[in-house]
Amino acid sequence: MIKEILPYRLKVSINLIRNQIIDLFKGVKYATKNNIKIDYIGDIEITQEIKSKNTNAKIKNINIAIFQIEQILIYPNEVFSFWKTVGEPSKKNGFVESRSIVNGKITPTYGGGLCQLSGLIYFASLYANIEIIERHNHSTDIYTKETRFTPLGSDATVVFGFKDLKIKNNLKEPIRFTFIINNEKLTIRINSGTILKKVNIKFVQNENNRNEIITYVNEKYKTKSVYKKVHA
Repeated sequence: MIKEILPYRLKVSINLIRNQIIDLFKGVKYATKNNIKIDYIGDIEITQEIKSKNTNAKIKNINIAIFQIEQILIYPNEVFSFWKTVGEPSKKNGFVESRSIVNGKITPTYGGGLCQLSGLIYFASLYANIEIIERHNHSTDIYTKETRFTPLGSDATVVFGFKDLKIKNNLKEPIRFTFIINNEKLTIRINSGTILKKVNIKFVQNENNRNEIITYVNEKYKTKSVYKKVHA
C-alpha cells in the first residue's frame, strides 16, 4: 500500500539502494570499462531491423547506449548489467523520446527503443550459452507474424530502477559486445578470445497455454516467457 502512494522517482531510488545492498551481500562483481582490444573471431552475430515510427529517435537512443556498452569488458565470472552500464535514460543524459511499452500500451518515453538493444544482447547470449542472471520478457506481444522482427520469447524488456538485464560470463575468456548500425539494421557481435559457436535455440509455444513461450537451449529447458496475449 505504501509503495502505491510513493512518488515514482522515490520508488526508483529505493529500488536502486535495495539492489546495491543485495549485490554487496552476494559479492557480485560487475564488469567495468576496459580498452583491451578483442577481435571478433566466432559466429555469434545477429542482425535485426530497427522498426519504429520514429526510427531516428530510436537509433539515437540506441547509439548512446552502444557507446557505453562497447567500452565494457566482461571477464570470466563478472556480471554485465544493462543499466549499470548505460545509466539512466533521461533527457539530461542525452536520450530522446521514442516509443516504449508501458503497462501494455505503446507510450513515448525518454530512452524508448532500448528494449530492442537489451533483447538483442539477451538473444546473442542465449546463442553463446552465457549465463543469464536477470531477464524479463515484455508483458504484451504487440507484433503479428508479419511484423515480428525477432522470435517471440527472445525479447528482454528493461525499466530503469525496476527491470534489468544481467548476464554473467561463464566462459573461460573475456567477452565484449560490439554493434553495427547500417541502413536501419542493428547487428550485435560477441567478441571473445576464443571461437564461440552457436548452440541450438528453440522458442516453442505451449500447446496448453498459447500465451506461454518455452525456451530450449540444446534441447534442454531454459526458461519460459508469459505474455498477456500472443498474436496469431
